[in-house]
Amino acid sequence: MSDTEMRQRLVQGDEDAFAEIFGALNPSLIRLATALTGSRAVAEEVTQETWLAVISGIERFAGKSSLKNWVFAILANKARTRARQEGRTTVRLDHTSKAGSGDADTTDPDSFDDSGRWREPPMLWDEITPERTLAGRQAWEIVTDAIKALPTMQQAILDLVQRENLAAAEVATLLGISPGNVRIQLHRARERIRRQLDQAQTEPHGGQKSHGCKK
Repeated sequence: MSDTEMRQRLVQGDEDAFAEIFGALNPSLIRLATALTGSRAVAEEVTQETWLAVISGIERFAGKSSLKNWVFAILANKARTRARQEGRTTVRLDHTSKAGSGDADTTDPDSFDDSGRWREPPMLWDEITPERTLAGRQAWEIVTDAIKALPTMQQAILDLVQRENLAAAEVATLLGISPGNVRIQLHRARERIRRQLDQAQTEPHGGQKSHGCKK
């Protein structure tokens, strides 16, 4: 539904509308709050406070931004306030940061086009065999594990761009970093995922030995 319709239904106390927007945004809100506060427990509390603020203040939503961006902005403000109150330091990343994994020096920005897509996709399995088919079915598990292993800030950036379709400038405002920084961290996250997929192609059974793939 449109933002106007969602606002009206929320103003009327429509529980189905709230369930819909909650289900759509809550995972991303928690990841963003975790990146800003450095604590999953605090992030969950901040996210709950955000939803309370959304419900109590929905009548003031004027539509100057999208409803989604409005909710994210409320959370970002609350997360930063909470971080300051508890003496936490919001994670900041710059172009030279190692991202905690040694990936920074191996990322080539030219690997991606202007839309952020890989110029050369991860390797595909040319020979169709039962083992390769099984590995292909496990590709999503490989991607999921790679995302979980990313630094918290990179997870948040990937989520906001890929899942929520926010522009780099919008993500930068929420996280308090530059748009260029957002793009660098996004490239590093995608490159790490790409390497995991490519590595799976070169290992027996798609690199999924730990998941019980045996001859």
